[in-house]
Amino acid sequence: MDNIIQETIDYTRQRKIFKQPVLYHQAVHFRLAELQTEVELLRSLLYRASAMYIKGNDVTKLASMAKLKGGRLARELSDSCLQYWGGMGYTSEVPVSRFYRDSRLMSIGAGADEVMLGIICKYMDTLPKK
Repeated sequence: MDNIIQETIDYTRQRKIFKQPVLYHQAVHFRLAELQTEVELLRSLLYRASAMYIKGNDVTKLASMAKLKGGRLARELSDSCLQYWGGMGYTSEVPVSRFYRDSRLMSIGAGADEVMLGIICKYMDTLPKK
């Protein structure tokens, strides 16, 4: 995700619209800053879960949260970045296009988002009693 953001920054710095780089539009550089913040938050969650796992703790809830957030963030990030690439972003030559296509699997493979939500709810003790 860091690479996609950086490539988008590089591209929008070169691509011009209304006689200035796309990156210079406040909505664009603010959105990229928001996305980078979300990536960093996800990284912090992964580091926390890893440290707890190394200490022998059950990290099922945190791992499920990280997978859920990672899949959703990948889709959000790829969609936003692809928009800034314009038509070029939809070609298979650029990484953002491939990431857009491939990141969808993150919310499907090895447990869909709904499965992750079920696990998280189980650990929160919010599932209906049978």
